[in-house]
Amino acid sequence: MAKTANTVLSDINEIMTGYFLAGKDWKMIGNEAKAQYNMRAKQATADEVADATAKAEAMAKEFLKWAKANKYNGRITGVWWTARPGSMKAAVGYEVDQRKNPTDILVKFSSGPADGFLGLSAKATQGQGDIGFKNPGVGTVDKALRLSLAEEYSKKLQETIKAFSLPEGANERKAYIRANPGVKEKTEQIGIDLLQQMRDIMLAKLSSMSQEELLKYILADWMDAEVIKPPYIKVTGMGSKPPYTAAVMDPVKNDKLDALASYEIVLEKVGNESIGICAGKKRIMKMRFKFESEKMASSLKMSGDPWK
Repeated sequence: MAKTANTVLSDINEIMTGYFLAGKDWKMIGNEAKAQYNMRAKQATADEVADATAKAEAMAKEFLKWAKANKYNGRITGVWWTARPGSMKAAVGYEVDQRKNPTDILVKFSSGPADGFLGLSAKATQGQGDIGFKNPGVGTVDKALRLSLAEEYSKKLQETIKAFSLPEGANERKAYIRANPGVKEKTEQIGIDLLQQMRDIMLAKLSSMSQEELLKYILADWMDAEVIKPPYIKVTGMGSKPPYTAAVMDPVKNDKLDALASYEIVLEKVGNESIGICAGKKRIMKMRFKFESEKMASSLKMSGDPWK
């Protein structure tokens, strides 16, 4: 007798997990999933169907236990089998790259992180390492946000050179400022005010962006990371006879990515020249304006800094 294909058994297992999470209500999980289950059940033996179903029940229980422990509360208001392309976008209301998000069953709780959405993946996935910060140049920031910070600095620099008869060359200007404490005091203050002005311009721009645009910008331009949204957990059914068990693994063990995936991004002023990025109560990072060395005599830079 030919061995039943893994895809047949995995479909049965996934759909039945969704069925148990839906409170054994086919209407909640949908006719498409029910039709697929009926078709797959005919392609497997009765023992195989029973095995996949028993594992599914154990998986649903462990999924719910993990969800409750991680602040997903209330009742389940929706369950989706996500095999069809575009099915996750239809459920959550925003674009989801399903090639990168391995959710097989998507569940919506009446309250919890990520608007109550949590995915269940019955497939092995690779974990995510720690996050590093990037240091984009001011020109890169200008281009991404359609600002003119570099131009503003250039304009202010020329005004300062003219006002204090400073040398045009950066090295000569640096030496001159450091040799003249009276001038240095004034250029220091101009530099401090300029950094604050740059920060405020950028903060206003970031504040005008939607949550989706802001998340995309932070990840693409400032963090060597990719957040999976909606979040998911890997659940593996185990055993070949009763009692069946299941194990849960969180594939993204990173509080910053988890917070960015689950909560609203909040921006705030930090000190004179930094923008603090929070998600929920989690501090993610600081975007900081600074001079390479001497204020008004070296290049204007940006850095992504840890925020403790």
